[in-house]
Amino acid sequence: MIPELKHVPYGDRLAKLKLWSLEDRRIRADLIEVYKMVHGLLSVKLETFFEVDCGCRTRGHDWKLKKKRSNTSLCLHFFSERVVN
Repeated sequence: MIPELKHVPYGDRLAKLKLWSLEDRRIRADLIEVYKMVHGLLSVKLETFFEVDCGCRTRGHDWKLKKKRSNTSLCLHFFSERVVN
């Protein structure tokens, strides 16, 4: 969209325009969605994607999330995998 930056490498364009990378934006969006799930701001239940760990070994909060177990490699890049990892 900016002709002067057409041939500039991706990282340099981000720095000049003071933008976040696509990966950083995805991580931020995922964390915002988890926050909404935890606080009941979405119609999607937290239990759909995660289990809340009741091990009482968290430092300062009760919201340690565990991934649900899957048997296929299909879910390696799924929402719950990205967030918890």
